[in-house]
Amino acid sequence: MLSKTDWINRAMGLPAVAYQITPRAEGGGAVIARARLLGAELRWQEIPFEWLEPEFYRVHRLFENGPFLEAWMGIELRATQDDGTRVVVSTEVVPRNVLGRWVARRLLGPKAARDMAGIAGHVYEYLRGRRKVELPKLPVSQLRQEAFESGIKKLQDAQQPAGLIGLLGDLLREAPDVRLTHIRPFALAREWRQDRWDVLRLCLHATRSGLLDLTWEVLCPNCRSSRQAPAGSLGQLQRASHCEVCQIKFDAEFDRSVELKFAVNPGVRHCPRDTFCLAGPGGKPHVVSQCLLEPGQRRAWKIPELTDTLRLRSPQVREAVKLGPDDAPMPVAQPVILCEPERFVVRYEFGQVKDNAVQVFNPNKFPILLILERIEWSDDILTAARVTNWQEFRDLFSGEVISPAEQLVVGSQVVLFTDLRGSTAMYQGLGDAPAYALVRNHFAVLIEAVRAHRGTVVKTIGDAVMAVFSRVDEALQAVRQMHERLSLANPDPSLASRLTLKSSLHVGPCLAVNANDKLDYFGTTINLAARMVDRCHGGDLTVSDEFFQRPETVEFLKTVRQAPESSEVRFRGFDAPHTVWRIPMT
Repeated sequence: MLSKTDWINRAMGLPAVAYQITPRAEGGGAVIARARLLGAELRWQEIPFEWLEPEFYRVHRLFENGPFLEAWMGIELRATQDDGTRVVVSTEVVPRNVLGRWVARRLLGPKAARDMAGIAGHVYEYLRGRRKVELPKLPVSQLRQEAFESGIKKLQDAQQPAGLIGLLGDLLREAPDVRLTHIRPFALAREWRQDRWDVLRLCLHATRSGLLDLTWEVLCPNCRSSRQAPAGSLGQLQRASHCEVCQIKFDAEFDRSVELKFAVNPGVRHCPRDTFCLAGPGGKPHVVSQCLLEPGQRRAWKIPELTDTLRLRSPQVREAVKLGPDDAPMPVAQPVILCEPERFVVRYEFGQVKDNAVQVFNPNKFPILLILERIEWSDDILTAARVTNWQEFRDLFSGEVISPAEQLVVGSQVVLFTDLRGSTAMYQGLGDAPAYALVRNHFAVLIEAVRAHRGTVVKTIGDAVMAVFSRVDEALQAVRQMHERLSLANPDPSLASRLTLKSSLHVGPCLAVNANDKLDYFGTTINLAARMVDRCHGGDLTVSDEFFQRPETVEFLKTVRQAPESSEVRFRGFDAPHTVWRIPMT
């Protein structure tokens, strides 16, 4: 809570800030901030924050005008003997003149002390369940009652759970504005202790009911945030993106960096999207530590214990490096990290190591910003691939497709193809009407299995189905359900042998495209998955070697009665042979 510097500035009544970022030749950017204070514009250079989770953060600002030359501000958290936390807040300013000295002593210092004491007291009460909001005095815009009640009534008519409707209603009535402009449904589910898919379903219906709006954001792969205006539809997204904060260009990835969020509908509450702090630690929870090295500086950098593998990167160093448990400081030796423009050079020096510190050295003539971060992305992020692979989303928002002029990368997509063995003979033997009834019932079984395991049917081609999933384990369970229940869909049990399912699964990268105003997928992964289904005998599943080696598949195979069989196959359109595994399912 105390790392949310944007929220803290709001709680202290500080003004919104506008930022201008200019690229630096060595990488990264220079940040100039502007805010109106007491009727005058104040300008300053924002030096990058430094922090170590969860111990401290601080920021240095160089003012271009106003009563101060520069200032340092920060918070330190110290454990106490009674299992509490002492919060130490510090502000140090260098006045520009006599007026600046008076403002610091008589106005700024006393106000900062009062405001931070109030914030600490409020947090203390919040942690004991006596406050509903984390921080005090956060602006709450007026609720438009008629629009609110109309939306709630539509949610009730859509038969959404009453308990979830109540939780959403409380959020829209009472939450501060800052909470309602970037709502992550999975994070909301965690906070409410509810099923994440139930909460997502609620948010989707709340959008159709006029309470919320869909927003699509393209996240930078480095800072994992977006500084661009959110898109109101997938059709507004472009593949090529740019982060002005990190000064990098990147492609939007459907399964990684394109995120679906929600915002309160302005007709219910008008919540401004102003920024009060750009780069504090609260906005970068994946970064565990950040350190700024001046030109030629060498210093000790305390880092967290390397129990997991973290990534060390810098906007001024071309290549990142991973640091794991084997790279941790030892009692008699510590790593020394040399920051060259092309790469990090890690070596060890013998000597006493204090506070789990590494030595970092910047031999360059420009500052180096060191960033130590978690590699895995937050599970709270609902990617475009994850939500569009969910059949319920497609049912509710069938018009949400990307622009016909764009092709977005999907870094990893699970693709399923199915077909029926001997369907042509079935039509000839049974006649068109009975055979069509069997095929129609077979489609119902398959679609139900896909929907039950959070996948979506992309299209049907004759008797075949193409579906996609975001997770390997969910796809495998869907296939199991298809094979187990298919015979039950046959109105005449004596004809069950005529409904024999063939299925194939593959995982890999592809392109998301707009095909006749529907979301579709193309690429090598799709082509291989489609061809593998022909390797089935019937009542079985074929998977690629890439899919077979996944941990989820290894676990799934423990429940299969018969051993899988492998073969080398040359598929039409592919130069090299592929290893394919056939897994009996019945």
